[in-house]
Amino acid sequence: MLTVGMLRKPALCVLTSALAAVSLYTSPMMPTPYAKAENLAPSTLAAAAAAAVPVPVEVAKGVQQLVRLIPELSQRIVSFGGDVDGPGVSGVQVIFAATAADKETSTDRAIFDPTTGKLLNLNLQPKAAQKPVAMTDEQARTKASAFVAGLQAGGSAYQPKEITRESSLTTVRLVRTVNNVVLDDAYDAFVSFDAAGRIISFRMFDGRLYEKISLSALPSANRVISAQQAVEKYKESHPLELIYLLPSQYSLGNPVQAKLAYVVKDGVITQSHTGSALDAFTGKRLGNPSQAQLQPAKTIAVNGTGEKWVAQSEAQAKDIVRKLLRVEPEKLPLATYTEAYGDGQERRLYIWGHFAEGTADQDKRFQMGQIPAGVKANERLHVLVETDATTGQLLRLEMSDGTSVSAKTDKARDWSAAEATLKRLLPTGTSQVRVRDVGNDQSTLITADLMINGLPVYQADQIVEDGMYSLRVDSATGKVIQIQMNRPTEIIAPARTKALMEQGAVERLLKAYPLELTYIHQTDLQSGAISWKLGYDLSFRQTRAHCFCGVESKVDLTVHLDAVTGQVIVKE
Repeated sequence: MLTVGMLRKPALCVLTSALAAVSLYTSPMMPTPYAKAENLAPSTLAAAAAAAVPVPVEVAKGVQQLVRLIPELSQRIVSFGGDVDGPGVSGVQVIFAATAADKETSTDRAIFDPTTGKLLNLNLQPKAAQKPVAMTDEQARTKASAFVAGLQAGGSAYQPKEITRESSLTTVRLVRTVNNVVLDDAYDAFVSFDAAGRIISFRMFDGRLYEKISLSALPSANRVISAQQAVEKYKESHPLELIYLLPSQYSLGNPVQAKLAYVVKDGVITQSHTGSALDAFTGKRLGNPSQAQLQPAKTIAVNGTGEKWVAQSEAQAKDIVRKLLRVEPEKLPLATYTEAYGDGQERRLYIWGHFAEGTADQDKRFQMGQIPAGVKANERLHVLVETDATTGQLLRLEMSDGTSVSAKTDKARDWSAAEATLKRLLPTGTSQVRVRDVGNDQSTLITADLMINGLPVYQADQIVEDGMYSLRVDSATGKVIQIQMNRPTEIIAPARTKALMEQGAVERLLKAYPLELTYIHQTDLQSGAISWKLGYDLSFRQTRAHCFCGVESKVDLTVHLDAVTGQVIVKE
């Protein structure tokens, strides 16, 4: 919900009664006289008249429409203010005040689209009720639906879903539907009521409530497979993956307990639909366009050399640089310092190179590759070594000469360099690792994750570019220029046999979030064009408010199962 602090101070002030909004139709460029002028002092009228500015007729229409839906606003003084920028919605601000004197302090506000006059956001102060109205869920849904329907004048229908109650506030979430089929997007609308049963809040994202979707662009629901057939196809598709999951934070020097978990293949939050959604006609998985662009992951066996990469002094840090990056930092100026983290751990950093004059040592790690003019050609290099301050264990190694290459890289050459380095990082003996190139045609970034008992080991909250080992290769030279390690000294992993069978896990998932017929939009990553599919997807999107946005996770835990207990867990 927007707060007063998010809104710009009104730049335009025109006082009128909300009842006079009707008159604005006949005076599209100027505000009307005050409907309650007899209650205002002459000095107030003169000041308001002097501040009179043109008011877009569409916004006036929007105010009139809102007053019809919430009659109590007809008794308010309206102040048209300046523009409002986000978050989530931008438009023209309108303030509703009990008196002219309250217009600067009133927190009763609305935001309208300046072009169409459509209501984008409403925020009224809740009132205490001597006898609170005990709204039933059905009453709340009915009132919320009527309000949203009154706003639309076309566009998609909105269907009330979940109801949340917090203190004296009741909020109804409504989702977009077409032909009684839900849409996969996250453009929900929210209507809130106070203890007296008054509508005090309306919010949505980006004005999508009013977006019109062409019915001709949507596939017909005729001849779709039945819900029962969809369930059987879903089970046959093996939608879940069993993994070992590490906590988001842990001490590298201590044993770390891994958990067995089932996750949805190809994720949930990386797209508007889950990665396991089925085509409603064929029963085949719809897939994830963003995942399709990634190189497929593969499991390989790597014979590690068991070398120790520990630096507890400048000399040892230089030795690591020479051995792994094959450069000599001796002639470059060195900055070294220790940095404390919120989890109690400390990192030791060694940074070589010339930086802009006045750059603090702690800021140099964020300016890698920003080499000042005038530096000699043979000294145009930045090198960073980051270690665990207690054990000296290498965590990060990076170098940059400030140049960038846009030419297509040689993937076979890059992989050969990455594999040679990976062998030197792994313990002695053969290790099973899952590797993937998450770079593109111009860059190579190899992530490698340990396998235990044939299952990949992931850390909660890792992003797709991170792995237990991550190696970046220079596309111009084919040399490894960045190494990142995040491997605990010891991982305690429960036996794989302790996990539920996959079909049992799927049954529990479907019990929590049954499949639902859904219109699913897929975006062409090259052209941006949207095509609509009709699919069966988990009803998670329709039973919980959730934004499918943000960075792509290494492993998506939005909806997953504890593989031992079978508990369905939602992380929002």
